[in-house]
Amino acid sequence: MKVIIWGFPLYSHTHSYVHYGWYKAFKSIGYETYWFHDGQFPSDFDYSNCLFITEGYADNNIPLNSNSTYFVHMCKNPSKYLSSGCRLIDIRFNVKGTKDFTYDYVLDKSKCQQLDCVTFYEQNASDNALREKFRNNVSGYEAVYTSWATDTLPNEFNFDDMYIERERKVWYIGSLWSANQIEINQFKKACEDNEIEFINKNPWGDYATVENHKEIIQRSYIAPDIRGSGVTCSESTPQDCNHLDIGYIPCRTFKNISYGQIGSTNSKAVNDLFSGRIIYNNDPYLLFKDTENNAKNYPLIKEQMEYVKNNHTFINRINCFLEIYNSK
Repeated sequence: MKVIIWGFPLYSHTHSYVHYGWYKAFKSIGYETYWFHDGQFPSDFDYSNCLFITEGYADNNIPLNSNSTYFVHMCKNPSKYLSSGCRLIDIRFNVKGTKDFTYDYVLDKSKCQQLDCVTFYEQNASDNALREKFRNNVSGYEAVYTSWATDTLPNEFNFDDMYIERERKVWYIGSLWSANQIEINQFKKACEDNEIEFINKNPWGDYATVENHKEIIQRSYIAPDIRGSGVTCSESTPQDCNHLDIGYIPCRTFKNISYGQIGSTNSKAVNDLFSGRIIYNNDPYLLFKDTENNAKNYPLIKEQMEYVKNNHTFINRINCFLEIYNSK
């Protein structure tokens, strides 16, 4: 079996960091792994008997064949795969429910098989989970509901990273937009009131390389993850992008912890996932001081790192995907 990541070139899109995580992890465990995209791929390659991982907005030129399996995030056109006899598994968000640019569903976990603490498999999926404009009464494929992971491999965890000297700057790597602006501004004010500079690196305009991302987070004064409560992602199209309400689990929390920072959040869903092993305050302003007070809580940082190492790397997600892949 060959593994093909068919998606956004690295640094061209925020989701390219997820594709990087898949690519790095599959290669690390010995799979023949390739990373192609719509604008660059070999025409003379043998695309049979492959496990593909792709995204529905980056799959225009993906080769389709009936003896390959396709894990597709944001699968807005399942008929494209099913009409070619492909096995299709739609990668969906593990949230209570969502109504975003592609999906419109409420997750019923009673209809799913739980594969790990964040991954649930649905054998009988349909396009009822899509926004109405994408629905064509299509069924007969599968779905997996999951969360992304840290790109740090288990053998790359360095527990001495928790002792790296921090600077009096908070680096926040991520998008600032209507969905999280209120919460980010509250946390930013706490930084300013405590004479800590707040710096945002927005991946859409000022991306950080994989190596630079890790280095910046490691020297950040603290590195909490702030989820937003905004419900309008577009001025013209109302969307349910309230990450706090839907229980979205961000990969940023897993990454920051794996780099040696104390994990902290304003998200109850993240706190529940960690079973109290994380610094939690639903008030982003107060979260600053709670996180600062635990920045050198090395026993807790070590416990968090071990939890992420054992449960939330892309190796963990791959194991779930392979369990699905081998189920038929």
